[in-house]
Amino acid sequence: MFKHRLMAIGLGVSLLSATAYADYEDDHPLFAAYPKADLEQAQMYDYEKFSLPTSVIDVTKSEPVFTKLDALGDVYWHNYEIENVSSLKVYENYMAAAKQLGFKEVFSCVLEACGDEKQASELGTLIAVRGNVFNEYRKPYYWVGAKESPKGKIYVAWFVGSHEDLVSLQQVIIESEPLETGLVKVDESYANKSAAPTPVEPLSAEEKAKDHSMLPRYPGAKLRTHKKVDTETITIPMARNATDKTPLKLTGDLARHTYEIQNVSTLKVYENYKAALLNGGFSFISQCELDQCGTDKQASELGGQVSVEDNVYNWYRKPYYVLAKKALPTGNVYAAIFIGGHEDEVGLQQIILEEKSVQTGLVNVNADQLKQQIDADGKALIYGIYFDTGKADIKAESKPTLDAIADLLKRNSDLLLYVVGHTDDTGDGVANVTLSKQRADSVVAALVKDYQIAANRLQAQGVGPYAPASNNTSDAGKQKNRRVELVKRLR
Repeated sequence: MFKHRLMAIGLGVSLLSATAYADYEDDHPLFAAYPKADLEQAQMYDYEKFSLPTSVIDVTKSEPVFTKLDALGDVYWHNYEIENVSSLKVYENYMAAAKQLGFKEVFSCVLEACGDEKQASELGTLIAVRGNVFNEYRKPYYWVGAKESPKGKIYVAWFVGSHEDLVSLQQVIIESEPLETGLVKVDESYANKSAAPTPVEPLSAEEKAKDHSMLPRYPGAKLRTHKKVDTETITIPMARNATDKTPLKLTGDLARHTYEIQNVSTLKVYENYKAALLNGGFSFISQCELDQCGTDKQASELGGQVSVEDNVYNWYRKPYYVLAKKALPTGNVYAAIFIGGHEDEVGLQQIILEEKSVQTGLVNVNADQLKQQIDADGKALIYGIYFDTGKADIKAESKPTLDAIADLLKRNSDLLLYVVGHTDDTGDGVANVTLSKQRADSVVAALVKDYQIAANRLQAQGVGPYAPASNNTSDAGKQKNRRVELVKRLR
């Protein structure tokens, strides 16, 4: 907004005076508002381009067509509303003020000469600060004038229209002036400096321990949340542009992290992680950049599958994703990283999976524990007897568990057992029942042959997948379902 200086000279519109004036907000210093006019809206632009219509508007095309007067300078834009006066009286007063100040007409039209109602409305709209004259296009008057001044040419345009007892005046004043430069100063000493490395604040030992030792955090990154699990199963997605989109189902030591990074681009973070993986000997399995990661929704879903919180919230913009693998003597290591941004913040989702098989033998089964389970529940679940997939031959690493079962039977001579085999739900159900019975037979045979347990104390059964201990939708659940149960027999 801006201030003006005016003096009353007997006209409805007043001209600038250097000797007698009063201060009013928002009017232009050159032309005062019409008496009792309400200023609806005013804007000022320091050095702007503006195209003033200097013809009636052709509205038959998809875009209005008209002759333009292009001006460049300080633009002052006003809309006034005046009640209980005619558009003619307002127009004549502004013309008298312009003539007294020495403005020369560039273009004008009055009433029907401004075209039909649609043309008149479009003419007023083109100079309206509100972008529309609404209903005030009736009885239209339009005038464009110009005047030379010591600092350059001044242009003025008015559109005066009415509706019922209300007149609306659209006003544009453009003060031409050369472009003022030198407002922005260059610090040459800074411009000649070499790029400084990103400052790295030292992390405490506690914070360092939260990162994965193989892939520490980006400089300045704040850890939002993390999770480390010994021997977990996880599904890692492929990028949306991958030819084969089948996700990886992996088991091993799992570390998941979410970091927040301020005032950096997703591109810079991505390029640094990509370089780190390449330097560390990783090969890329799948990756996507920006639009390759899909729509906003698809990118958000991809990031959610990597996130420890299952959600990237607003960090899905300008996305990057990379899934990489490195072979080690102890097994493969996988790294999945999703990077997305929101405003001046980057959110990074990270998975590191060190592949390994489930370590067993950590819990020792003994006769006392088995007896306690049977007394409490009527059965004991055995997970320490191992078979190759689809086979019923007992593997050598099952011996500690067989020792414990034999010890249980020898210390409790009156104990009779059903030895019941169970499988998960992979494959044919009938075939699994047969396989589970064969495995139970193998357990009974081993106890009779190797431990001299009386055959009449044991009875083998197989129920296949029909009595699960957990779900069959995850590897962990299936592992629980593959078991042998010792069920107490009464006779």
